[in-house]
Amino acid sequence: MKHATFSILLLGLSLSEILTPAAASVDESSLTSAEPDSSQSRERSSDMISSVERAIITQTNEFRKSKDLDSVEPENDLTKAAENFAKFMAKTGKYGHRANGMTPAERAKEAGYDYCVVRENIAYRTNTGEVSADDLIEVFVQGWIDSPPHRENMLADYVTHTGVAVATTDDVTFYAVQLFGRPKSAAFQLEISNQSGEPQTVVFTANDQSDEVEIQPRTTLKMTRCLPTFVSLTDSDKSTKVESDIKLTINEDGIVGSRDN
Repeated sequence: MKHATFSILLLGLSLSEILTPAAASVDESSLTSAEPDSSQSRERSSDMISSVERAIITQTNEFRKSKDLDSVEPENDLTKAAENFAKFMAKTGKYGHRANGMTPAERAKEAGYDYCVVRENIAYRTNTGEVSADDLIEVFVQGWIDSPPHRENMLADYVTHTGVAVATTDDVTFYAVQLFGRPKSAAFQLEISNQSGEPQTVVFTANDQSDEVEIQPRTTLKMTRCLPTFVSLTDSDKSTKVESDIKLTINEDGIVGSRDN
C-alpha cells in the first residue's frame, strides 16, 4: 500500500499570507514500529536517502532551467533546518508546516539563515512494500511539480538557495522537506520622491499582492523590499519593475528613475 501527502507554506518578511493550509497530520495508526536495524541496513537506508536528496536538488534545477530560471544553490543553514524538521516529523509522526510549533522562517532563522524570504515544500510517503530511491524521487519531485502551489515554490524566480532533507525511522514512512530561500543580503532599497506638486497614490505589487501608499508633494518614501516589485500610479497603466537599489521620482511624466551603481 502506498500513501503520499503534500503540503506547502510561504512565509517571508514582506509576505504574510499562507498560500494553502498545512496538510492534516499523518495518521499514526498507519505507522509501524521499527525493529532494530543492522548496521548494514542502516547504511543502505542512509545511502538511499542521500541519493534522493541529491536528486531532488538536481531535478528541481532541471525543472527551473526548462522554464529559463536560474538554478538554486544548496545552502548549509537551510539544509540544517530541513534536516532538523524532517527528522522531527519522522520521529514524532507529526506532520505539517507548524508541526514543531515553529514556522518555516523561524526554523530557518534558528538554523542560522538570515532570510529575506523563505518558502517550504513538505511531503511524506508511506509504503509497506519495498521502497527504492526512484520511488521516493518520483513521489516527491513529480508530486510537487504536479501540485500548483508547490510548483510555484519551485519556480519562484527570486529564490537563490535551497535546503533538502529526507528522513525516516522505520524505512516505511519517509518525510521530505525542501526549503527555498532568498537571503537578507539580497534585499534592495527603493526610494521614491513625489515632485509632482500633488498627492500621489503609488501601488507596489509583488507576488500577486498589492499595497497602496499615498505620498504627499515634496515627500520621499524609502523602503526595503525582498521581492521583485512593480511600482505604478493608480491612474496609470504603466509600471516600473524594481529588482535592485533604485531612486524613483514622480513628476508630470509619471514615474521615472535611476539605479544606484
